[in-house]
Amino acid sequence: MKELESKTLDNLVKNKMPAVGVDLGGTKIRAAAVMDSQLVSEPRQVPTPIGPENIVQAVLDLVLGFQKEYVLSGVGIATAGIVNCETGEIVGSTGNLPGWTGTPLKQVLEEKTMLPTLVDNDANAAAYGEASARHMMHTTCVSVVTLGTGIGGGLILNGKLYRGAHWGGGEIGHIRIAMGNKRLCTCGLFDCWEAYGAGRGLIATAKDILSGLSSNQTPLCSKGDALTTHDIVGAARSGDIVAQRAMETWHEHIAAGMVSLAHILDPDAFIVTGGLADCVDFGLLHEMVSDRCFPRTAETLEIYKSELGGMAGIIGAGQLVLDSMLENK
Repeated sequence: MKELESKTLDNLVKNKMPAVGVDLGGTKIRAAAVMDSQLVSEPRQVPTPIGPENIVQAVLDLVLGFQKEYVLSGVGIATAGIVNCETGEIVGSTGNLPGWTGTPLKQVLEEKTMLPTLVDNDANAAAYGEASARHMMHTTCVSVVTLGTGIGGGLILNGKLYRGAHWGGGEIGHIRIAMGNKRLCTCGLFDCWEAYGAGRGLIATAKDILSGLSSNQTPLCSKGDALTTHDIVGAARSGDIVAQRAMETWHEHIAAGMVSLAHILDPDAFIVTGGLADCVDFGLLHEMVSDRCFPRTAETLEIYKSELGGMAGIIGAGQLVLDSMLENK
């Protein structure tokens, strides 16, 4: 019976039956059919409801909708939080999804849909999607860095996601890049990479530079506590010297974290994704990283911008379940 089930799953994947990829975030849940690291349907989206039971039902409803229209191979779900990928249970929740710890997401989806289901951390899924889309799963190491309100990431080592001993591997935003307890991170610790290289870090850097200046020197002074990354990036592109200084310092902070990762991992490439990827000067960043790395590492190191944008989590989740089914056949 087990051999028959294995052959059936293998045939579904080989005969190009898509999986559903689901990206479960704090404000919205998005899903699409995925095949060969691409979307094969338009994404669908619903608001994220309050409470674990309601969230699970919303995910289930999306999947059932696709199941009515497609012969599906499986379901891949990318969610915030720490996930035990073997059981599909959420073992560490996030502030965006309160009460999420302990939710048996995989179990419920498999019981209701009769489809193989894989649940993983959203940053891991995005990393897998990016590496798959760039045909880089054969490389030794790819480090995906997500720049947004915080810094997230995922590591692909020898074609496999590195999840760590306790499912918390890839939390690169919390490596320490400074000393002296200068900046408090949202995790409760000081001087994490996220506190400098994320969106909050850019704002903090700009405020440090603006301290003691007047609106005669830069209009950014008039923003006060309402200062945003959009304000800083826009002013820099308009020629504001103070904003340009903040942006250059921000790039130095991003480079500092990447240099640490480069010396630990010796990666083939970094892929930068997230809401702030469009604000990065990739030529400048590559120069800063290369100047601080061992020559042998810097010689062939590449830093790419995301090709998938906001779809990386969906594509990665869908492709993860497709690939895992072939591996486990």
